[in-house]
Amino acid sequence: MAKVTGPLMSLGASGKIADAIVFFPWKGRHAVRMWLKPTNTKTVLMGYVRAAMRAIGKQTSKIVSISGSGAVNSKLYLGLIAKTPAGQIWNAFNAKGLLDQFSVSGAFATTAFAAAISEYSTHAQKTALDTQATALGLVDHAFEYGYTTNLPAGCQLYFGLIAAYKNSASWGTAYTVLPATAASADVDAFGTAHTA
Repeated sequence: MAKVTGPLMSLGASGKIADAIVFFPWKGRHAVRMWLKPTNTKTVLMGYVRAAMRAIGKQTSKIVSISGSGAVNSKLYLGLIAKTPAGQIWNAFNAKGLLDQFSVSGAFATTAFAAAISEYSTHAQKTALDTQATALGLVDHAFEYGYTTNLPAGCQLYFGLIAAYKNSASWGTAYTVLPATAASADVDAFGTAHTA
C-alpha cells in the first residue's frame, strides 16, 4: 500500500499501488515509475560480472578518501578525482575502468576476466601484489555462482591496478606502466598510494 503525505498536494509518497506504479524517494526527490517484477538472474555471465564488481569494490574500499581526524586524502583518490568526468562519482569511475578492460564490443567478456586472473597468477610481481594487498587488509573471497573460484587478495589489488591504468589515474605523475609489466617498485607505489 502506498503511504502518501499531503495526498492531493503530492508532497511525498512511497510504496506501490497494485502492480502498476511505485512511488519512492531518489536523491532527495520524490519519484514515480512503472512497477516491475523484481528479478535476480543468476546466470553464469552475471556471476562473472558480480565477481569482478565485488573484487574492484573491495579494492576501492581501501582507498583513503576522507579528510578529517588527521587523515588526508590518498594520492590514488586525488588521481581518480582528477580524471573522473563531471556527473560521475570517483568510485564508479574506478569500477568502470576495470569493466571497460573486461568488455569486448560493449559486452562483458568472461575470457578477458579469466585472462586478467591468469596474468595475475603468473605475474613476476605476484608476491609484491599479495604483500601489498595483505597490508591494505584485502582478503580472499569467492562468489556463489558464475565464477566460483577463489579470488585472492592480490588479484583484487591487480584489478585495481588495471583500473588505474585504464583510467590513466595519477598520483603525482600519470600512471603509464602496463599492469602486466609492472615492477616491484610500481606495485609498492600503487599499494602505498591507497593510503598516503
